[in-house]
Amino acid sequence: MTTETMTPVTIVGAGPVGLMLANLLSAYNIPVVVIEKNATTVQAPRAVSIDDESLRALQIAGLADTLKARCAMDYGSVYLGPGRRPFARVSPTSAEYGHPRRSAFAQPELEALLAEGLKRFARAEVRFEQEVVGLTQHDGHVTLEVKRSDGSTYVHASRYVAACDGGRSPLRHMIDVGMQGYTYEKKWLIIDLKGTRDNFRETRVYCDPRRPGINLPGPNRTRRFEFMLLEGETDEQVTHPDFISKLLRDHGPDEGIEIVRKQVYTFHARMATDWKKGSVFLLGDAAHLTPPFAGQGLNSGLRDAANLSWKLAAVLNGQMTPAVLESYQQERPEHAWQLIEMAIKLGRIMMPETMLKAHLLEAGFRALQLIPPAHEYITQMRYKPKPRFSKGFFVRDGADLKKTRVGRMLPQPWVETEHDRKTHRLDDILGHGFTLIALTETPETAFEALPPLPFEKKLGLKRICITPRYYNAFPAAPSAATTVRDVYGDFEKHTNAHDVWLLVRPDRYVMACIPRQSPQAAVAELTRLLES
Repeated sequence: MTTETMTPVTIVGAGPVGLMLANLLSAYNIPVVVIEKNATTVQAPRAVSIDDESLRALQIAGLADTLKARCAMDYGSVYLGPGRRPFARVSPTSAEYGHPRRSAFAQPELEALLAEGLKRFARAEVRFEQEVVGLTQHDGHVTLEVKRSDGSTYVHASRYVAACDGGRSPLRHMIDVGMQGYTYEKKWLIIDLKGTRDNFRETRVYCDPRRPGINLPGPNRTRRFEFMLLEGETDEQVTHPDFISKLLRDHGPDEGIEIVRKQVYTFHARMATDWKKGSVFLLGDAAHLTPPFAGQGLNSGLRDAANLSWKLAAVLNGQMTPAVLESYQQERPEHAWQLIEMAIKLGRIMMPETMLKAHLLEAGFRALQLIPPAHEYITQMRYKPKPRFSKGFFVRDGADLKKTRVGRMLPQPWVETEHDRKTHRLDDILGHGFTLIALTETPETAFEALPPLPFEKKLGLKRICITPRYYNAFPAAPSAATTVRDVYGDFEKHTNAHDVWLLVRPDRYVMACIPRQSPQAAVAELTRLLES
């Protein structure tokens, strides 16, 4: 059995989360090896919904626009009562983070795109048809026993290992981490179709105790149906062609078209008790299992990759100590569980137990339409937990957690550059590293009151000036900062950051608000945190 030289990061699992992590690490100039037991990326339909935060992570990886060209962009949902009359709509119009809140995609296309994206990087390698069969943690590294398709084995050494190997996660068992939560009693039938005749582009949610279900449009005339199995129904019964034909006949014009996949699933709401053990990290379904009612399972996994990737890169590039890696477990579980809870609540709406409860639900939502704030809370999808952390790798400013900018994802407006007067999404200006942002009418003096930052050179900190909408993006005197204009005023609207400098992490979360009037304490605390 041979032993290889040390790899900085090894990713086990070439699903969307593992491949996203590999692309982000490669963008941060970290060599990666991905080990996958299957022969290819997934070919059959799986996840179908992608949100604005995930598209933003793909944007950092340089792949968002390519995927968006293959998506059914920006769709909402309509909730139907037992009589098939709509009683609620979710149709968000805001794009605070630079992308639509909900879009439909095909997971095989995403995985193929991510695998192809790795070919941009000379030090990224994917090894298909190889399986990790053993794991040993050492002081400062991990060794994996890997079995090839011919049965031979070798030892692979890595500084860090990311387990992206799915809900059953062999690596999670190897490091002796359990899951907590529960499994739904009712099973669901998933039917994926090709060549739909139905041109309705919103999701239909059937809140009917006689047969709860979902009807989801996809790109390129694909469509997915999900139906709850009723008491006494078996997997064999509900996957029979006659049974499926009747379901499709009762829910639209798609009876008789090509069925790509039919599968019975059991849904879970579970989370790993630890997300990091030694030098091994759990991501995606290996760390959390989310019911599909909110379309957030895959999206939560992509958030894991965005959160962990820059931290691993900062340690391996010598910018930070390994202490920053502890913040992965501090930050991600809370937000992931909030999304699981959201999915559970949406599932309860979809699955009223009796006709009486269904009619009461319908009446309640109709009543909410008479109250504009409540109506907008639903239609604009404001019930979705905001991307923010209550604890982690931040310098708190003492403000209330619901009001502070610290720990929140930075808005991504359209900005106009000073040199070519072209519009760009803000992240395309920020790049891949840390940034210090000043919202200012006078870029030439924006950073005059800022004391020296001991960590600026080590972090490769990029200074950005954003002028308000009604001020041109050019400084009156030469400036070392990049200057852009807030084209539609969205950055100023969402941050109102005239009184602070915003230190922004590579994953676009605000790490600190440095007061312009008295910056010394915040700078000292940042220096301590970054050097600890």
